[in-house]
Amino acid sequence: IRCDVSKHTTDSPSPALERSQHGDFVQFDSAPDTAAVESNVQVKYKCTKACRVGVEVVLSTPRTTGFVSFRRTWTHVRKVGETRTRTIQLAFPPALVYKRDFFIRGPMDARNVMVRAWLVHLDEDGGGNSKVGIGQYHQSLVRTFKFLQVVPLSERPAQPQTRSVAWGAELMWNVTKDRIEQCSPESDVVDLLVFPFASTGKKYGVIRTFSTFINRELETARLHAREQPRVALSVWLYLLDWCNQKFCAILRHVNEHRKYGTPLIMLTGSGEVVVQMCLVSREEKAFTAHTPLPLWTWIRLDLFINDSKAKLKITHEKPTGDVMEAQHSYQYQNAVLYNDTSGYFVIGGDIYMPGILGYFGPIRYHRLGAEQVVNPLSPVRTLKLLDEAHTECEEMRWVTSGFLYALQDGRVRHNNDVCESYYEGLRRTFAQPRCIQTWSWDQQVKYSAALKILRTQEEELNSGLWSSRRILLLSQQLFQDVVRGLGNVGGVDVGSEVASSLLELLQVCSCWGHHQASLMLATLHLAGLGLPVDQEMGHVYSLMGGLGDEHLSLLHLGYKHMQGLDGFPKDQDVAYGYYANIGRQTSIDRDKVQDSEQSITEHVRVTNVEELQMQTGEEGDVVQFLRLQAERGYIESQKTLARMLFWGSNGVTKNISEAVKWYARSALQMTDAAAMYDYGILLLKGTGVKKNRTLGLKLLQKAAHMGAVTALNGLGWYYSTIGKDDRKAVYYFDLAAQNGSKDGVFNLGVYHLNGANPDTPGKNETAAFQCFLKAGQLGHVEGAVEAASSLSRGMLAGVRRDPEKAVILLKEVSERNGHLGFTVREALKAYQRGSWDEALLKYAMLAETGLVVAQNNAAHLCEVLKHGTSCQWRYHNYSTHNYASHESGLLKMGDHYSAVGDMVKAIALYSRAALQGSPQGIYNLAVLIEEGYSVPWNVLEQMQIPAEAQLNKSTVVESLLLRCREFEGEKDDMSPCALALFGVQVRKAWRDFTHSTMQLTLAWWTLAVLLLFVLGIVIQSALSHCTEAHMGRRSNRTSETQRESDAANQVNWERVLDAAAHQRGLQVPSVLTHLEPNGQRNMIQNGRPLREAADLVITVAGVYVCALCTMFISHLF
Repeated sequence: IRCDVSKHTTDSPSPALERSQHGDFVQFDSAPDTAAVESNVQVKYKCTKACRVGVEVVLSTPRTTGFVSFRRTWTHVRKVGETRTRTIQLAFPPALVYKRDFFIRGPMDARNVMVRAWLVHLDEDGGGNSKVGIGQYHQSLVRTFKFLQVVPLSERPAQPQTRSVAWGAELMWNVTKDRIEQCSPESDVVDLLVFPFASTGKKYGVIRTFSTFINRELETARLHAREQPRVALSVWLYLLDWCNQKFCAILRHVNEHRKYGTPLIMLTGSGEVVVQMCLVSREEKAFTAHTPLPLWTWIRLDLFINDSKAKLKITHEKPTGDVMEAQHSYQYQNAVLYNDTSGYFVIGGDIYMPGILGYFGPIRYHRLGAEQVVNPLSPVRTLKLLDEAHTECEEMRWVTSGFLYALQDGRVRHNNDVCESYYEGLRRTFAQPRCIQTWSWDQQVKYSAALKILRTQEEELNSGLWSSRRILLLSQQLFQDVVRGLGNVGGVDVGSEVASSLLELLQVCSCWGHHQASLMLATLHLAGLGLPVDQEMGHVYSLMGGLGDEHLSLLHLGYKHMQGLDGFPKDQDVAYGYYANIGRQTSIDRDKVQDSEQSITEHVRVTNVEELQMQTGEEGDVVQFLRLQAERGYIESQKTLARMLFWGSNGVTKNISEAVKWYARSALQMTDAAAMYDYGILLLKGTGVKKNRTLGLKLLQKAAHMGAVTALNGLGWYYSTIGKDDRKAVYYFDLAAQNGSKDGVFNLGVYHLNGANPDTPGKNETAAFQCFLKAGQLGHVEGAVEAASSLSRGMLAGVRRDPEKAVILLKEVSERNGHLGFTVREALKAYQRGSWDEALLKYAMLAETGLVVAQNNAAHLCEVLKHGTSCQWRYHNYSTHNYASHESGLLKMGDHYSAVGDMVKAIALYSRAALQGSPQGIYNLAVLIEEGYSVPWNVLEQMQIPAEAQLNKSTVVESLLLRCREFEGEKDDMSPCALALFGVQVRKAWRDFTHSTMQLTLAWWTLAVLLLFVLGIVIQSALSHCTEAHMGRRSNRTSETQRESDAANQVNWERVLDAAAHQRGLQVPSVLTHLEPNGQRNMIQNGRPLREAADLVITVAGVYVCALCTMFISHLF
C-alpha cells in the first residue's frame, strides 16, 4: 500500500441537453473548467410549471464519495414557460482551492469535482415543502452536470489572511510545515500465531483483538468491506483426537454483544469442519465440510470469504508422502457481515466452548483478503520433532497394549479359577496355538526399555485388572526412580551410556502419561544439564507436557511466553492461555484438601539455616515442642500443630483426622476466635469430621462476636449456601470486606455478577470485576481468575484490555497450586537427606516454571556442586525476570554485571533490590554513587530522597546509608552501613569545620601548639637523659675514694653544723647531712626552667586540642 494518492480528475464532455415531455430543460450556458476561487456558473432553464432549480458542487475524495459541499436552490412560479438565465457564484471548500497554511493543515485531494444542476416541479415534490433540495437530484425531472479540474497543490493561491496567529504557534508551524510524513509500517496481514500452542481440549485458548488501521487507505478499505468482506485465513492443526463433545472450537469471533460473529470454525465429534458466518440480515448460517480431518499429522485449513461466498481448502500430507487436498465452497443468500474490530477472536477454547485436543501451528490472517495465502509450517524442526515424538509415543502405547493383552490372555489360560465357555475350551484343546504377540522384532528392539519395565512388573500386573490409572502410577514410580538414580550416580553429568538409558526411561514415562517426565526432559535440554543445549527438543517436550494438562508444564509454558525466554516468543496472550488453565485448576485443587499429593507451597531457601530448621517434620524439635505444648493446653501451639497436620506444612505428613482433633481441642475452649472459626467451618462442611451445623454456626457466631473477620465471611457463606438468606449473607460479606477480608470482597463480587444483591438488584459486571480484581490482588485465587478473564477480553465498560496484568495476577495465585507445593517439598526432602544432585534436578525443573525460590536454590546448588557458571547464572538471571524477585538473585546478578563492567544493568538490579528493602542493595548503590556513577532519579525518589537533595552527591550517599541502617535488623555499630555512614559523617564534619575562618585559624594554632608540645616532650626527655648520664659518669669515677671523701666531709659538716647549732641553741636535722655535691645541685637548678616551659606547652596544647575536638564533634553530630 502506497502512502501517496495519485491525483487525477475525469474530464468528460457535458451531457446532451435533456428535455421533459413538456419542454422543461436545464443547462449550463457557461461554467468554469477548474475549481477555483470566485468561480461563476450561468444556468439556463425553462419551467412549464412552478418549479425548483438547484445547483450543487459534489466532491469525491479517497475517504468519501458524493459529498455535497455547495448547494443553491430557488423557485420559479411566475412567467412559467419562458426561458430564464441565472448566474450563481460557486463556493468551494478552502482546502480544495488554497495552499496549505496554518489554518489549512490538510489540503483536500479530491479525485472528482462535479458541478450539477437539476429542475423539479413543485407539485411533484410536495407543493414546495421539499427540504432545500436534499436528495432531489436523483428525483429531478431534468438535470445536467460538468466535471471540473482540480488545481494542483503547488499552483493554488494562498488564502488571504483574515485572522492573526500567535507568534509561538506560527513559529512552530514554520518549523514543522515542511516535514515529510512517512507511511506507517502497517499491513493487513497479521500472524495470529508464530509458535505452536498446546490446546488441551478445555475452555482455554489464545485471545486476539484488532484495532482500526492507522493508514487511511487501509482503514477506508476495511470500512467498505464490512458488508462486502474479503477475508483470508490460514490455520495449521495437529489433532490427537476428534472432539469428545458436539463441537470443539478451532477459531471463533465473538462480537461486542457476546454473540458469535464471522467466522466461527469448529470441529465435530466425527472430525468434520463446520464453518459458520453471520450475514448482513443478522442470520447465522453454517456449512459442513464432509472431509474428516486425519489424526497424527499436520493439517492446513485455508478459509476464503468473498462477499457472500466462502471457500474452505483442507490440505494434509499422507504417510506415503502424497499431499491430499479437498475444497468446499458455499454460497450464502446474503452478504457476510464482518467487522474484525468488534469484540475479540479466540484460538482454541473459551468460556463458551472447549477447544481441540492437539496443537495449533502458524496462523496467518489477511484482513482485507487475498487470492492465496503464504503460510509455511514453521518452526520446521520443532514441529517435525513434535510429530515424530507423538508418533513414537503412540506406537509405544500400542506395543504396551499388546503386551498387556498377551499377559492377560496367558493369565486366563493358566488360571483354573476362571470359568471359560465350552467353545473356548474346544479351541484351546484342538485348535493350533495362536501367536498373540502383535509387535515386530524392530519394534521390540526399539521399545526394549518399555518392555523390560513391563516384564519386571509382570507379577504386579497379573494381580488384578489392568487400567490406565495403573500404567500412570507405574510411570510415576518409574520417574521417581530415574530421578533418584541420577542423584545417586552424581547427577546428570555422567557417562553417555548411563545418561542415554536414563533419558530413554524418562521418554517411556512421558509416553505413558506422566508428563512431569516431559517437563524434566525439557529442563535437561533447555538448561543443558548433562546434555548439549537443544532448544527445539526442549520446546517439543514442553509442548507435550502442556498438552497433557500437567500442572507444572502449564506453569512452565506460561512463564516462558510471559518473559520470552529460551526461544519462546514473548506473547502475553499465549501466556494467558496457559495460566488461565492452571489458575482454574488451582482453584479446584484447593478444595481437595485430602489429596496426599498436594501441599502448601513453602518458600524455603536452602541457604537460610533458620528456615531449614523449621522443616524437620514430625521428628524435629519444632514439631515435638509444639506437640508437648499442645498437650499442655496451649491454644497457639494447638492451632499451629493443627494447621501443619491439615495442610502438610513444615515437613509434616498430612493427617486430616489428627488435625481436626487439635482444631477441636483449641476451639472448644471458647477463648480463641481463630480456632473457633477454623473448627466451625470444618463442622459446617464436614471435612474430616461429621457435619454439625448447629455447633458450627454457634462457633462462627461466637468468633464473629469476638472480632474475627474470617468468621464474618464464614457467616455470610453459611447464610448464602445453607441458610438461603441473601440479605444476611450480603450484610456479613460486606462487613467482612470492609475489614479487609479477601473472601468477603470476592463473595460480594459474586452477588454483583449474579444480580442477587437484594439492595442493588440487577447484574453489575463492572462492580463485580472491581471486587474480583481487589480480591485477586489480595491473593484470592478465584478472584484473580475472574479478574484476569475480564482483563484478557476488555469487554466490560470502563475496563481496558490488559493481558499482561491478567498474566501477573494468574502467575501469583497459580504458584500456590498444591501439586507445585508437593514437588517443592520433595525437592527439599532430597536436599535434607543429602541427595543434592537429585535436589538440583527437582529444583531446576521447578525453576523452569518461574518459581523464584526454586531458581535461587537451583543456582546455589549449581554453584556448590560445581556444575559450571552457565547453570548458576542461568537461574540467578531467571529470578530477576520475575515481578517479585528475591533480593539474593538481584544482588548476585548485580555483582555479576558489575564484575564484567556493565554498570547500567548492575545499578538497575541493585536499585530493584534496594527498593525491596535490601540493606546490601542500598549499600552498593551508595558505593557506586561515591565512585561517580549516577542512579536514576525515580529510584532515589522512591527511596524518599527529595529532588533538591539529589543535587548533592554526599547528601544522597548519607541518606542512602541512613536508610540502610533503618533496614538492618540489628543495630550493629560495626556493620558495613554503620562504618560507611560514620566515614561519610566524619568527612562532612571536616568540610564544615574547615569552611569556618575562625575554626580553621584555631586548627592551625592547634597544629603549631602540637609541634611545641612535641618539642617540649623532646626537651623533657633530653634533660632526663642527660641527668641520668651525668650521674652515671660521676658514680663510675669516684668509686671507693669518693665514698671515703664523702664520709670525711660528712663528719666535718656535722661538726660545723653542731657547733653553730650549739651556739644558737638549735638541733640540726639529719636530712641536711645528706646534701648533694655542688655540681649536681647546679645541674638541677639550670634544667628547671626548661621543664617548666615544657609543662606549660603541654598544658596549652591539651587545652587547644580539647577545644578543637569539641568544635569538631559539634559538626559531627
